[in-house]
Amino acid sequence: MKKQLFLYLFLLTALLLLFVFVNTKKDIKAFEEKIAKIENRLEEKENSYQDTIANLRIEAMELGKFSLIEDSYAIEHLYNEGIDFKELIPHVEDQLIDFNFVREGNPLVPYAAMQGDRMMINSIKMLNHRWIIADFTDGKYWGQLLIACTYNDDKTISFNTKESFLYPINVID
Repeated sequence: MKKQLFLYLFLLTALLLLFVFVNTKKDIKAFEEKIAKIENRLEEKENSYQDTIANLRIEAMELGKFSLIEDSYAIEHLYNEGIDFKELIPHVEDQLIDFNFVREGNPLVPYAAMQGDRMMINSIKMLNHRWIIADFTDGKYWGQLLIACTYNDDKTISFNTKESFLYPINVID
């Protein structure tokens, strides 16, 4: 009797182990399939991000074409003149912004303020060693300037507005 009891317990345990083994094998297979799907999605996303990064790099290079920082010819010209372009950019920006505080208004902006007390330059981008683009506003009206800069012998910089444009205001009722 004892032998039969142990035989039944052994068979029951063997069946239980077989059941657990088969179910575990199915679970492992299901998890492996999920992992494979996730890896595929991750690879697709990684490829799309790589494409996005490549496109952003190309766009950054395109945007840098008209920038003093990326213009090696302008940098070389400034170097030959004894001017450090890294110091020049903030110096020029400070000078142009300082013109905003002239009582009569910024002398580089050829338009009188129509709203507020004066037209002021907001942002500046040095295209190369000679040309600057700037935008200006009086709070309601705004426009852009093309400014030529000249480096004088006494280490000062002269600015001359070559072109300007004041955008028409769009009134939406």
